[in-house]
Amino acid sequence: MIYALFIRLKQFPSKLVKDNYRNINMKEHHNYVAFFLTSACNLRCSYCINDHDIGPRRNFSKSKHMPVDRWIKAANRLILREDLPLTLQGGEPLLYKGFYKFVNEVKNEIKMDLLTNMMFDVDEFIQNVPVERFTRKAPYASIRASYHPGENDISDLIEKTIQMQEAGFKIGIYGILHPDSEIRADVLTAREKCLKNGLDFRTKEFLGSYNGSTYGTFKDNESVSNKIMKSCECKTTELIVGPGGDVYRCHADLYQGRLPIAHILDDDLTEAELDKFRACNFYGSCNPCDVKVKTNRFQVFGHSSVEIRNVQNLKNNQTQSSIREEKETLKIK
Repeated sequence: MIYALFIRLKQFPSKLVKDNYRNINMKEHHNYVAFFLTSACNLRCSYCINDHDIGPRRNFSKSKHMPVDRWIKAANRLILREDLPLTLQGGEPLLYKGFYKFVNEVKNEIKMDLLTNMMFDVDEFIQNVPVERFTRKAPYASIRASYHPGENDISDLIEKTIQMQEAGFKIGIYGILHPDSEIRADVLTAREKCLKNGLDFRTKEFLGSYNGSTYGTFKDNESVSNKIMKSCECKTTELIVGPGGDVYRCHADLYQGRLPIAHILDDDLTEAELDKFRACNFYGSCNPCDVKVKTNRFQVFGHSSVEIRNVQNLKNNQTQSSIREEKETLKIK
């Protein structure tokens, strides 16, 4: 009970907010920094990996949101390399009501990337967002729009992309090669339309389970099998911050709503905390994004976000610990 209360205070540290915090200096091996500004989404794709209303990410969809002034303080703590942007995502980040204030008031040294479905007012975006905020040297676009068959119209997405590019923004469109033949065909047709208009459209592999099969390239398929549960130690190369400002070991903890390792406004949170191997009793239900073999920020294949070691069968006390952790999480929610 005391620990649960402690976590609540860390989620909304109203009395602990200061004007200045010590810097978090991201190192060369840190590959990704993500602020999940909101869990809200204005689409409801039946095939969505986020699974907002049911399934493993239902706790994420109920996440509380941190006020924009605190997000700005959090971002201003970061010391990022030129090749490492702050990625804004969700949900749909443009649904966060403080989005434009955040983008304009974070220190200029921070370069940003944006993951979006582009279901927003493009004119408003162009009027309120400086082009240089989302401009940097990279082998892919800083603003990456996702195409969702049956939800956002490809013709509308093309029109918005062209308008954004004419305003100076660099846009890339992405579609998932879903195992479902109709969805897959829709994505490939959309790609052809985009390419004919001179737009950058890239496809990504489908990750996760579909019709009893697991899709994706993983170092260890057992880690995403959802058929076993083992203990392990894991370490991330990413800074993952949820809508309430909590910092998580991995995407699985974020989406499942498990206990965080810290809050982004904890003054004692440093880059060294990210480099610690931490005990985990949920090996077997890892998030595919964490353990897939993929390209890093330089688009070099072979990277995996989370390093896992010492995989072992769960002992009885570890099983009970996992159950207690899930119960404490539910109390906090």
